[in-house]
Amino acid sequence: MALSNPVAFRPFAVGFWTTIAYIALLVPLLVIHETVPPPPANPTLYSGVNLTKSWIDLTVLSRDYHPFNSRKNDEIHNWLLLELDGIKKRNGANDSSLVVFADNVSNITTADSIFGASSPVGTYFEGTNVIVYIRGKDDPRGRWWEDGTVYSDKIVGKGGVLVNAHYDSVASGYGATDDGMGCATVIALVDYFSRPENQPQRGIVALFNNNEEDGLWGAQAFAKNPLLPFCHTFLNLEGAGAGGRANLFRTTDAEVTNAYRGTKNPFGTVISSDAFSLGAIRSNTDYIVFNGVFGLRGLDMAFFRPRARYHTNQDDAGHASRASLWHMLSSSLHTMQYLSGDTGQTFIGERGDGDRKKVWNGRGNDGVWFDIFGKAFALFNLRTMFAWSLTLLIASPLILMAFTYVLIRCDKYYFFSARRTAYEGSDLDPIMLGGRKGMFRFPFALIVAGALVVGAAYLLTKINPLVIYSNEYTVWAMMISLFYFVFWTIMAGANFARPSALHRGYSIFWLFTIAWGILVADTVFEDRFRIAAGYIFVFFHSAAFLASFITLCELFALPTKLAYARRAHDEHEVRDHLNTVPHADELVIPSHDELDAVEDGGDEEESQSPPTETTPLVGGDSEHNRRTTFATTYRRSISALISKTASSDSDKGQPYEYEQMWSGNLPSWVWILQFLILGPFLITLIAQNGLTLVASVSQTGADGSSLLLPYLMTAFFSIFLLLPVTPFIHRITHHVPMFLLLVFAATLIYNLFSFPFSEDSRYKIYFQQTVDLDTGFSKVHYAGLQEFVKQTIAELPSAMGKDLECTSKESLRSGLTTCSYDGSDVPPNVVRTHPDGVPPQKGFASWLNFNITRVGSETKATFDIDAKDSRSCAVTFKKPISSFMVNDHPPDDQFGAVPEAGLTRIKLYRRDWTTPWKVDVEWQADSDASTGIDGRVLCSWDDVNRPGVIPAYDEGLKYAPTWVALTKLTSGLCEGSKAFKA
Repeated sequence: MALSNPVAFRPFAVGFWTTIAYIALLVPLLVIHETVPPPPANPTLYSGVNLTKSWIDLTVLSRDYHPFNSRKNDEIHNWLLLELDGIKKRNGANDSSLVVFADNVSNITTADSIFGASSPVGTYFEGTNVIVYIRGKDDPRGRWWEDGTVYSDKIVGKGGVLVNAHYDSVASGYGATDDGMGCATVIALVDYFSRPENQPQRGIVALFNNNEEDGLWGAQAFAKNPLLPFCHTFLNLEGAGAGGRANLFRTTDAEVTNAYRGTKNPFGTVISSDAFSLGAIRSNTDYIVFNGVFGLRGLDMAFFRPRARYHTNQDDAGHASRASLWHMLSSSLHTMQYLSGDTGQTFIGERGDGDRKKVWNGRGNDGVWFDIFGKAFALFNLRTMFAWSLTLLIASPLILMAFTYVLIRCDKYYFFSARRTAYEGSDLDPIMLGGRKGMFRFPFALIVAGALVVGAAYLLTKINPLVIYSNEYTVWAMMISLFYFVFWTIMAGANFARPSALHRGYSIFWLFTIAWGILVADTVFEDRFRIAAGYIFVFFHSAAFLASFITLCELFALPTKLAYARRAHDEHEVRDHLNTVPHADELVIPSHDELDAVEDGGDEEESQSPPTETTPLVGGDSEHNRRTTFATTYRRSISALISKTASSDSDKGQPYEYEQMWSGNLPSWVWILQFLILGPFLITLIAQNGLTLVASVSQTGADGSSLLLPYLMTAFFSIFLLLPVTPFIHRITHHVPMFLLLVFAATLIYNLFSFPFSEDSRYKIYFQQTVDLDTGFSKVHYAGLQEFVKQTIAELPSAMGKDLECTSKESLRSGLTTCSYDGSDVPPNVVRTHPDGVPPQKGFASWLNFNITRVGSETKATFDIDAKDSRSCAVTFKKPISSFMVNDHPPDDQFGAVPEAGLTRIKLYRRDWTTPWKVDVEWQADSDASTGIDGRVLCSWDDVNRPGVIPAYDEGLKYAPTWVALTKLTSGLCEGSKAFKA
């Protein structure tokens, strides 16, 4: 017995192979998404790199809270200097090959934020960066940064590479991944490259910058360092999550991205890079300083999940892993080896910013890049993809139209063909071909199923908006199962009612049409806006085009429409003739075979068993041995002739069930080729990008971002993920969709009613306590979604029985509600002015002191400001000021001029704890009668390493529900202010 074709277009085969393909691809992608490649068993895999030592460094860096405005920050600064000095001694490096700088002289003044704050803010910052220079083999000799030539028109040497991490944390987090792992990695890189056997070809500058968290100030202070003009490229290490894999966030161009490509476990996509450039991602890193302000070319590498631990007390070594540290360290090492070892023309040429006082670094090309299964890394130029996209847009429809024309000329184009006339002047109606059946099923099913999935996204946003916070996979499962079941129901039902062999072909044509339309928009974005994130759509269109091409080629196996019509016409002619001549049997002379059949029948009669009492009187077996006459024999003969005429090509196959008769010659294996083109590669790209992007936004609702966006993204990728199987889904048996229906029902119920948070995925609520140092009145503020903020405050002893004021209009976090209550029961004690037992309120007035000097009625004033145990203050004005200067430093034009509308706020940072700020301001007079200016001076305190410093914060950590995490609301956990009138 012949074996059936295992890849025939039959229900079991289609269901089996498509299900196996999805499982075989999605399971590894989920494993890659959830796990980190294990570190090597040998911690000293590379000479000069010791993972154990780096892990110990991480535990030291994340032992305490160490924001810029804390004493622990100074301890980390000093520890870094000691650690670097130890590396220098261990590696036998001299003062020429490795130079360590404690930069305590770089000060900057800016008139606005470089990343577009909602309102302009002036800032004065005194840096405390730690910088290391490792001399390269090609670098000039001597201390060239001291002789002034570095600032001349001809920069000495060919430049070097900057690697950066910030050593401050936020006040509410220990900073293990933000940015302890970055610092530990940079320390390891210094150790590696400072060894004689690993000396780089081009020099390396390692920057440990301070106060990234409050506004990227450490990186901006590097503008004043003489090593900046030497750097042509950079690698920035950051943490925007609290673990997992180190993601290649963004790069400036394809050439620097090529430095990353050879890493053992690459991870990242250009989609994230474009999301930053389009403003879809609001947070920023030092990357925008190095590239946007300094004009360097480089890369941004960062952790991005889980976001729930970011900037909380769970960003510690206990929740981090050696695997994550090794992933960043090994990727950084490879990237730095490539960048510092490039001696060609890659980074030679005129700068993109035209600055002749910095080393040439050339101009890069926009790149397209993405990893595949976390092992391979694809990289090509955006212009290449644009040429590819443009070629596809023009060539693909022309090729399909050309083949369509050939098929029409060959009379084999059955699509859109309803009927065909067999002979001119025939009395019979035209032969029905059924070529239009199934034409509009695909768009109808796609619209209905897609609308239901999008509707489910809105439903979850309405009923349980944060369920995706800790339940990404149940949301994925719900939307995937819903789309699959609804789409299958419509398509399978339509094909059952009106079977069509062209169903698959029409579906593929619709996929091509949709892909072509999307590619038009994508090509415009590639050309006009240099957006490379649409590379998936280029592959999608390519696959849809090839599948459509195969669909057309498949038609060459069919008979011509004329041949089929004539065959069907002749069959009707014979049958109609027999119906009009009912007694014409005698006109047909039997053939020898038919006569033999009659004789054989006679022999059978003679061989019958003897008659019994059950034998019919007329004789013969009514069922098996019914006697036939000569006439009936010949009617069967005519029927056989007709059947033979109708199935003259039966050796080439029969149509599937009730599909069109002409479709029997279609090869039954072609579908698997189309699925292989549409399926595996696209499923891989869509799934891994969908998982990454949804994971990156699933917990951003706590930050005030859109609650709907994560669900819409999940809906989009769920639909996109299943598009490759949609042309074949009507042939799948009911078992898979019925199972997915149960999955949908279960996940829908779970997603609607489950609590969205857990101890592993805590909801972040923003905390701050403010104190009016003039009156002593204190308020405690919690910001978040009002429902959960109120639940949290209800558990706090100091808030019980207090009036709660909640507002979203004046909230410091956009999209969130700030609830406040009287904090007099938990007064802060950030400045110890009195012995224990004395209420802290007694010393509030002494926390902040300032003096204002103003000459006559001039619209100028000088502020002398000092605060105890704080090096972060600010001055706010009720009306704009037109100019300012701090410690005789006017705003640096490199960072922008004072806006025409003026400024209403100046932020102040100092490197020590005692030197007062001198702030000179000028403003425009409103009228002759009003030349003064009012406002407030405020300072912040962030050091909560000692219990009891901010009791309200301690209380929140202790009494808040276990599913709540506290994080900083602004730059200070505690903020005290005094009013002024000048």
